[in-house]
Amino acid sequence: CALEEEKSRKVGGRPLIYREEVNLTPFASSHTRGKGNAQVNLDQAEKIVTQLLAPLPLGRFLDEILGKTFFFVGDAAGRDWRAALLGGDPEDAILADYARLAPHLGSHAAAPTGPIPTLEALGDATAFKAKIDAFHARGYTVRLPAMRAINPALETVVRALEAMFLVPVGAEVFWSRGGARAPAHHDDFDLIVAQIKGTKRWYISTDRSELPNVWRGIPEGEETIERFAVVDIAPGNLLYLPRGTKHCVDATSDAIHVSIGFTPVTLREALIACIDRLSDIERPLRESIGERMARQSESGKFGNVPAHVRGGVAALAHYCGMDGFVADALQQRASQTVGKLDKLRPAMAPARLTLASRLRQNPLCIHHLSGNQTKIDFAYPGGHHYLHRGAEEAISFVARTQSFRARDIPGAVGDEVRLALAERLLASGILELEGE
Repeated sequence: CALEEEKSRKVGGRPLIYREEVNLTPFASSHTRGKGNAQVNLDQAEKIVTQLLAPLPLGRFLDEILGKTFFFVGDAAGRDWRAALLGGDPEDAILADYARLAPHLGSHAAAPTGPIPTLEALGDATAFKAKIDAFHARGYTVRLPAMRAINPALETVVRALEAMFLVPVGAEVFWSRGGARAPAHHDDFDLIVAQIKGTKRWYISTDRSELPNVWRGIPEGEETIERFAVVDIAPGNLLYLPRGTKHCVDATSDAIHVSIGFTPVTLREALIACIDRLSDIERPLRESIGERMARQSESGKFGNVPAHVRGGVAALAHYCGMDGFVADALQQRASQTVGKLDKLRPAMAPARLTLASRLRQNPLCIHHLSGNQTKIDFAYPGGHHYLHRGAEEAISFVARTQSFRARDIPGAVGDEVRLALAERLLASGILELEGE
């Protein structure tokens, strides 16, 4: 980054360097996604989410509902598609994943008739079904964690939401027997709930959510819901609840629903992104101030720590006033977020790769391109590729082209470099061999 001006001032008893920086992220940002066999850009990701919400317009969801109020979608539009998010036989799909799921089942019940059954590894789907039946017999609803990959339709929805909001998105499945009741509670993330099988009755607080932080404060005791709406949901119906919305649920028949959870980027997260970016630039933010933190906390006297904090806040305000700093911080945050998403599952055979090999975008990949004067940061789910700036033409082509042959990769590079780049992106799951 070019330095236009450098000046120092004393803040909190130590020198703090302020650098006026320009062109913090000169490399244009880009991110693309996939669905089916076609590349999915942001517009296409929004189409997937629009299909999920149908007939609720996406613009209305984003502008009037997200983070503000719960919403119920009971119309016929999109109902069959949503009901099939776990595949044609959701119970079989769940039971087939017994080896992964059995030791990690969760559960809840408002009035269980016995203790939670023991969790253990199980040898087959039949034993897994018997374990789930044991939960149900005692009044528990079974929570099945990390279910995004149970069906391609669900995984595509999850990736589309990650693409839209640039945050991690998770999916869990809840399996209840008729008569099961969930206690009043709230979740720490926004929920999109799609009913897959059977029916449930939700009691949803009509009070405005406080949008609580993910960490818990001093507990206030058992949660209660004073003012609520009653919503009956059937297969294909959809609910959205902002985080913090109190609710309880009765299973009015044997039922399965999928719960998709995420938290859109908040102002707090944007501020943290700016602090992280400033910490890359200014050494004082990386220096220890907590050498005696335990003693200081015990006494309630924190010495010169408040002065240092005030100095950091002043530096943050100074940098946030510069053109491009906040945008650069948010681009850096986006790159880090994409790199931490669930890894892709690559399917490659490098020995078969030739210049004539046809490659395509992985249907479930999200890219985020950013960089500085010398390096390109190509973030993808599960990691980053850091490339020389000379590869900009080649990597931009790869990120934006749905299908191509290895020989088509442009730029002032030789064929060996083209093949090496293609192999690297295949191994990361960013690309696939077309026709596989």
